[in-house]
Amino acid sequence: MKFNRSKGFSPIFVIVLTVFIDITGYGIIIPLLPFYAKEFQAGPTELGILIASFAIMQFFFSPLLGKASDKKGRKPILLISLLISFISFTIFSFANSYLMLLFSRIIAGIATERAVAQAYIADVTDHKSRTKEMGKIGAALGAGFIIGPSIGGILSTYGFSIPGYAAMILTVINILFVISLLPEPHRDKERTNEVTTGSSGYLRGLRASLRKPLLGPTLLILFIVTLAFSTIPVIVPLLSIDFFNFNSLELSYVFIYIGLIQIVMQGFLINPLYKRLGEERLIALGPILMATGTLLMPIFQNVAIFFLTNSLLAAGFGIINTSIPAFLSKRISIDEQGSILGVAGSVASIANIPGPLIIGLIYDFAGSFVPFLISAVMLTTAFLLGCRVYSACKSFKKTIVHA
Repeated sequence: MKFNRSKGFSPIFVIVLTVFIDITGYGIIIPLLPFYAKEFQAGPTELGILIASFAIMQFFFSPLLGKASDKKGRKPILLISLLISFISFTIFSFANSYLMLLFSRIIAGIATERAVAQAYIADVTDHKSRTKEMGKIGAALGAGFIIGPSIGGILSTYGFSIPGYAAMILTVINILFVISLLPEPHRDKERTNEVTTGSSGYLRGLRASLRKPLLGPTLLILFIVTLAFSTIPVIVPLLSIDFFNFNSLELSYVFIYIGLIQIVMQGFLINPLYKRLGEERLIALGPILMATGTLLMPIFQNVAIFFLTNSLLAAGFGIINTSIPAFLSKRISIDEQGSILGVAGSVASIANIPGPLIIGLIYDFAGSFVPFLISAVMLTTAFLLGCRVYSACKSFKKTIVHA
């Protein structure tokens, strides 16, 4: 796929930097949510609702934005998403009640640009380099979760609204950055319009995706892994506070560490692992690493082991975050990239909905160990499905799925 450079910058560099700045803004906010919510007398269940509300909106809007970017272009949809992010951070900064805080998370969930960014990468790469370049998106996510929480943790000492102002400023910078430096990738617009206008919504797109060989089981793995991992923003802060009495700054260090592991995995290790093992094996490896970390985390009330188990979780999820989008994108036509990756994003989003809600209740009534045990069982199931995908890929190695 050919593309124009803008002012000497590679389009891949620009889109990765755009994702990094955006995730840094969200990273500023995420570690503060348990403490900000507590200011409004919100407990574990209410915290779960905050996390789930974001995911609910992502479920509806990820495929819509992905499909819109297929038809209208990647750049305009990215700009719309960033503008909505700015609105959400503004509401967060001025929140004076739990309901306002909840509303800010609902608006933030609408601004889901990840599928658009992944589709952009698919537009400007070939099959051979796509896994590596998708890994850069994952590394940008990890880097954002290093820089963001560190900024949020420091600024939170001056009040919870100050980190929100910082996120607003970053989003304005990002909007200007996209306007001035991000080129629109060249695609066959006529053909793209035919593909995207023929869809009648998310459910039809999901059904079509599930009918494609290997895509259905892969999306199911993504659903299970994301469902298990969606409990982490709720359960890790609660565990950190209950076991180690962490404050907001110390909790931000946990998220910084998780982000660092994801950078190392997705920015440096994923390409050698892909060359050695292939995406099919990686899809099985990710869940089993996560299952091991999840099972061990609540057993040992030791800070060093706590960080070690978080390493396994972050590495495993980083593998899945990179290998599944790359695996899917190689088995669909170029005109379906935004739509199918949007469906994948929506599958991940719907998986994010029940986890935080249920896990908060389980933690309240059953203690700290049971939620982790449930997650470990789910991740082991995803591992077995990954083994099945690998076996199927060996049988149909040369199969390419068309629209």
